[in-house]
Amino acid sequence: MNRIMRKVMVLGLCSVLIVAVVESLGARVPSAGISYSFELERAIYHFTNEVRQKNGLSPLTWENCLRDAARAHSADMLIKNYFAHNSPDGHTPHDRIQAVCRFPISMSGENIWMSNGRQLGDVRQLARIVVDSWMSSPGHRSNLLRPQFTDIGVGVATNGKEIQVTQAFISHRQPR
Repeated sequence: MNRIMRKVMVLGLCSVLIVAVVESLGARVPSAGISYSFELERAIYHFTNEVRQKNGLSPLTWENCLRDAARAHSADMLIKNYFAHNSPDGHTPHDRIQAVCRFPISMSGENIWMSNGRQLGDVRQLARIVVDSWMSSPGHRSNLLRPQFTDIGVGVATNGKEIQVTQAFISHRQPR
């Protein structure tokens, strides 16, 4: 076997291992029938920052890797039919975020929300419902209004009859 073929095989094996590690930490590609709603994700992001600013806090910065971690968790909850911060295989929000976001994180948090039988419909109205429900829950409210959080990602997964929303927060260890 020549050197080029060996390198191709090694790269292929490395790719397979990376995918296996990421999937084992909950960053799965959704199965058929699951879709994401970027429009609802962004509306929730905007309402979250609106609430923070009304409470005298700085707005959060959108971070795509947090969105990816949040989407993966929302899809995982739909696929495996559960609703919890810790996945059935024991992964915590911090585990999932750290697996996808490859930079130092000093603090992380997560809010989750679900609905059965509701269609996406009016995205702005639904985003307001989601954020208002978190503001009515002491733990979720605490995450939303935590001044130490700097970045956010929102992941919405739906299968047409059920909606799962995950909101992931972080605070960087070092300024970027």
